[in-house]
Amino acid sequence: MKIRKSIQLIGALVIFVASTSAFAELCVVGKKTEVLWKGSWYKASILEAGKNTCFVTYAGYDNSYDEWVGPERLRISVLWKGDWYPAKVRSREGREYLISYDGYKSSDDEVVPLSRIQVR
Repeated sequence: MKIRKSIQLIGALVIFVASTSAFAELCVVGKKTEVLWKGSWYKASILEAGKNTCFVTYAGYDNSYDEWVGPERLRISVLWKGDWYPAKVRSREGREYLISYDGYKSSDDEVVPLSRIQVR
C-alpha cells in the first residue's frame, strides 16, 4: 500500500513539473533581458519564474515597477538553420510558441519548441 501511494505521489510530481517547466525554462532566474513596456524595450533582470509568467525588475527603477510579464514581452532570439534571429513570442501553443521574426513578414511566423528559443 505504501509503495502504491509513493508511486502515485511521484507520478503526480512528474506531471506537475512537466506542466510548469516549459515557461520556467525560458524564464531563467538571474538572466538579464529586455522587456517590452508601452512600445519601448527596457533592461531588466528575471527575479522569479512562474507557470506562465516571470517576475522582472527593471534596471535603474525602484521595485515599485517590478512586475510579472508573459513571454510575449521578453526579447528573444530563435534558432533557425544554425543562426539566431531576433523575434517576439506571439502566443503559446501547448508546449511550443508561435513566434514572429523581427523585420520579416507574418508569413514567416512559425511555431517552435522551447529548445529553439533563448532570452536575449
